[in-house]
Amino acid sequence: MNPAPRIMTLLCLSLVALPAWAATPMAVEDGILIVMLGLVLIAIEAITPTFGVVGLLGLLVFVIGASMMVNAGLLPGGDSMLGMAMVIGAALLLGGFLLWVVMRFLRFRRITPMGGREEVIGAVAEATRHFTEHHQGDYHGYVHVRGERWQARSTTPVAEGEHRRISEVHGLVLILEREAVLPASPAPSTNK
Repeated sequence: MNPAPRIMTLLCLSLVALPAWAATPMAVEDGILIVMLGLVLIAIEAITPTFGVVGLLGLLVFVIGASMMVNAGLLPGGDSMLGMAMVIGAALLLGGFLLWVVMRFLRFRRITPMGGREEVIGAVAEATRHFTEHHQGDYHGYVHVRGERWQARSTTPVAEGEHRRISEVHGLVLILEREAVLPASPAPSTNK
């Protein structure tokens, strides 16, 4: 079950209720609650990849709650420019944190997979034994790829020790290209 619609509903209802809270005599306690709600939303952004939406909403809620606390004289500096400067400084600090979180999530989206079919396609496999013909023009056998043993198929015969490039992956079966490739030779040593 996806909790995102419930969270967004709660956020929208809290934003609608903010002006009503600010008009009550208990604005001080409500300001503290609103600041806490803003911090919770920022924490949710840090945990879930909402790409800044919940975090920006949390930052807005935090600033509104902190402004209510400044107006009530709860922050150092009371109801003065020093109190608002503290709110703006905290908002900039939290905004920088949110920007860092969003940039990390975006960077993770661009990282290429380090395993699975994307890594195997294009790699060179070595046949562990001669492939057997199952149907006419369909040969089955086993290969080693990057230290793992895989089941493989080819449309041409494959001899033991032969190297072939992997063109596709069907489930857990590798499909090999028709032509053999030369194995990669180790780099020459410069030590004498």
